[in-house]
Amino acid sequence: MKKTKINVKLENIPPQLHPLFEKAKVYDSSCSPDAQVLFSDLGYYVKIMEKGKLKKEAEITTMFAQQGLGVDVVTYLSEEKDYLVTKAAKGEDATHYLDNPERLCEVLAETMKYLHSRPIENMPVSPCMEQYVALEKEKYLKQDTLIHGDFCLPNIMLDNWKFNSFIDVGLAGLGDKHIDIYWALWSLQYNLKTDKYRDYFLDLYGRDNLDNDILELVAEIESQS
Repeated sequence: MKKTKINVKLENIPPQLHPLFEKAKVYDSSCSPDAQVLFSDLGYYVKIMEKGKLKKEAEITTMFAQQGLGVDVVTYLSEEKDYLVTKAAKGEDATHYLDNPERLCEVLAETMKYLHSRPIENMPVSPCMEQYVALEKEKYLKQDTLIHGDFCLPNIMLDNWKFNSFIDVGLAGLGDKHIDIYWALWSLQYNLKTDKYRDYFLDLYGRDNLDNDILELVAEIESQS
């Protein structure tokens, strides 16, 4: 996750959040045109979006934290814009572990299996399912698993090769596990510049736990979104 040092204009920030920035070095770590993400070296991330856009993400982030899967939510403010403040996760995202691809695949597969085994009571449906409903493809997918929805390397935090937490969980919720599998495979290929580890990852996750036809369907739809 890249960080660019910036100067924050406090007049554009709600007064309640000023202590996060006043005596801190601040960096922009945004990776989407829809959201600005600021990092305060006091140990906080502040995500900023249009009003109302972060409400569900704040709720699911809290649920992930309660299960030991995500970072703690410090506060959620909805004023002229939405502000979601979370504590910084310990460690670094998985893109910092590319020097040992086999071990990275092992950690990611184990992490995914753990996520997919978690309780699903009271979990909302993943927003990922909306596009499948719109395309009338939802009948091919199950909504029986807690998924991340964007299971890419920058969203998995590792601390010395051990899973620490998931970040950017706005697409998380009940969904089909093949969505996570697709994004993990895509992210491995994108970051490693090769697809030679695809089979290794699938073997580690467990081929008896997946349906190749469904994975191909997900790949077709997600690659067009």
